[in-house]
Amino acid sequence: MNDPKARGGVRRYLDKVEPEEYLPDLGEVDITELSFTALCDLYGSDKGTIKHNYSIIYERIFGRLIAASSHNRKECVLHIAEAGVACGASLRAMSAYLPSSIIYGYDIRPECAHLCSDAKNIHIIVKDPSTMTPDPNVVDMFIDDASHISEDIVHNFRNCWRWVKPGGYYVIEDLRCTYSPAYTREFNETFGKSALNDRQAIMAMIDELMRTVDAKGEVAEFNYYPQLLVVRKASESTIVG
Repeated sequence: MNDPKARGGVRRYLDKVEPEEYLPDLGEVDITELSFTALCDLYGSDKGTIKHNYSIIYERIFGRLIAASSHNRKECVLHIAEAGVACGASLRAMSAYLPSSIIYGYDIRPECAHLCSDAKNIHIIVKDPSTMTPDPNVVDMFIDDASHISEDIVHNFRNCWRWVKPGGYYVIEDLRCTYSPAYTREFNETFGKSALNDRQAIMAMIDELMRTVDAKGEVAEFNYYPQLLVVRKASESTIVG
């Protein structure tokens, strides 16, 4: 029986799957005309209808960022970073949807380095972004699709929020994992870790975000969708104090 969620016979977004990309047979398909959801499904990303349906939210955010520029979708130059490369499916989807933009993928697994090598606007860095100190305000969107462990999510946000430009977005995926003992066990077994995955770490961060919004600080707003948190950084002119 065929697995409708598999691409090339494998569900390539799972942690236990080795980082090996899937290149679909495009035939006469013009990928530059597809929606972001269609591209996610084409390449096998779980951001589309294959699993999470995040792609609808992403397309909405992309629309806002594009509208703030003076170019159309195909010409707009955005800088997007994603922590957690998996098999590169979502990077390929973003690359095709935003062909003039620069897409950065971060992963600690050396096997990810060879992925997406044919895509000129994708750059994969084998590093943990939470340990890096690049210049601030360098990306329009940062996506945390990495470990999904509470403590890691908070640590990533503490470091990588500074990467986001004023008016840009920080997105955290798969938050159901932060209260799933089964996920925590599987994660620890797969990677040889002993993560606690304490839900209270996330809740404390949410409280801090709320206080910052109320104080009209760097966080302009945040929205929660099923398993997805979207945080928008305030423009410099709207920050009080």
